[in-house]
Amino acid sequence: MGEKAKKFERQVVEVLDSFDFDRAHRTMEYLDWTWASLGRIPTLRELTAEAGRLLRELAGKPGVHGSGGLRASLKEDGTLSLKFVVCESWSDPSDDSPPQ
Repeated sequence: MGEKAKKFERQVVEVLDSFDFDRAHRTMEYLDWTWASLGRIPTLRELTAEAGRLLRELAGKPGVHGSGGLRASLKEDGTLSLKFVVCESWSDPSDDSPPQ
């Protein structure tokens, strides 16, 4: 594993260690939020594993990967983040299509 890959893996571990998976899991339980692939609410271990998979899927390249409420992103400046998204809205200023 090269130095760049090692640095990225250290970032992944830091993000996973600091993320409040218990809070995200309690929210999923409260909302009865199931994953289609499982047909049930994921366990804390499954939630953590999916977060790690999404983060590592970025492989040090800027972008966003998400699934089941989790969103992993790597910015151009190297900032790696993990979010659990319950609700979101945005507007794209380059989109000229009329609202529906």
